[in-house]
Amino acid sequence: MRLLPNDWRRNVWALTLTVFISFVGFQFFSPFLPLYIRELGVTDPAKIALWSGLQAAVTPAMSGVLSPVFGRLADRFGRKVMLIRSLVGFVVIVAAMGLVTSVQQLFLARVIMGLFAGFTPMVMALATVSAPKDKMPAAIGMVQSAQLLSVAVGPAIGGYVASHFGIRYAFFATAALCALALVGLIVLFQELSPPAGTLRHPAPKMPLGDVFRYPHFAVVMALLFVAQFVDRGLALLVPLQVAHLPDIEKIAAVSGTIVSIGAIAATASANVAARLAREVPAARILLIGLFVGGPLCAAMALPRGWPMLLVLRLLTGLCLGAAITLTYSLGATIVPAEHRGAAFGWLGLGLQIGTAASPLASGAIAAVSIPGAFVFDGALAWVAAALLLFGGRGLRSRPAHGA
Repeated sequence: MRLLPNDWRRNVWALTLTVFISFVGFQFFSPFLPLYIRELGVTDPAKIALWSGLQAAVTPAMSGVLSPVFGRLADRFGRKVMLIRSLVGFVVIVAAMGLVTSVQQLFLARVIMGLFAGFTPMVMALATVSAPKDKMPAAIGMVQSAQLLSVAVGPAIGGYVASHFGIRYAFFATAALCALALVGLIVLFQELSPPAGTLRHPAPKMPLGDVFRYPHFAVVMALLFVAQFVDRGLALLVPLQVAHLPDIEKIAAVSGTIVSIGAIAATASANVAARLAREVPAARILLIGLFVGGPLCAAMALPRGWPMLLVLRLLTGLCLGAAITLTYSLGATIVPAEHRGAAFGWLGLGLQIGTAASPLASGAIAAVSIPGAFVFDGALAWVAAALLLFGGRGLRSRPAHGA
């Protein structure tokens, strides 16, 4: 079936809905993994912390390693099929997590979950090929906004489920939401057919490493790593900073509010930046955000009260919240559509390395100095700005729909 010219919006909305439902589900249990590990019989706080770090890191690490492989397969056999594969795997594995009886079994389940790699990169790749070239940033922004907004919604609902029915039921609820997202994807998303009179062939086979021949692709991958590293780091550091502020009784509530405000700010930032990128090169917008956001991020080490921390997190979200959206937009401008699955698989590797490395590195730095961890993230944003300024000069003059 060939879609009408305006039907690309239906596909992008279908992807946005799929991402929002599934990522809300993931937020049902992710914040409560340490509590679940304790429920599984680990009582030593040091061991709980160790297992929590391993459980949080292993899935994105496995996913990142395999993302380029599955991205290449998606170019050959269809990206919707690869998304369906991921969601089916999530339904089964997440439900199994609610049935495990030991922390080792939970770890194995999370390793297997990493084998169903490529969900986020394939969604982004599908969004870019579904939308017209001048609408690509907006499509990426919508999908990214759904992922960001899930952070503001999911933990609160998941906390209610976990506290009233038990943490295991949070896993079952997540599996149900992934199944709902799967049905929505199958029913609502319609893959584009080639124009009439053309033959449909699989994308030409390309060696995995050949995507790095595209100009500035390595720079874009590094930028995506930094963007994800900083975002994940702030999610970990804000509750730690709140716990060290004086005269705060409801630490969890205050932390949750600040994290949610940051997620909402990032969502707004991603949408506004996507609209601006139709007229202004995405790299210029990203460069400004990194330059301004770096000092704001570092300044979060200074507040002596939670209102100022909230304001700084809001401003940081507005500056850095669009970084991932803009970086994916840059990737879409330098890689042709037929190889975008493989390319976004490599970008997924950068994203997942950032996802896995950030909690470990930020936690290690925070163990020595929480303010130092904020300063480190701010400095890293400036490193990314320098990389874009000196290593990606050609990107700054490239319009968002230049490919």
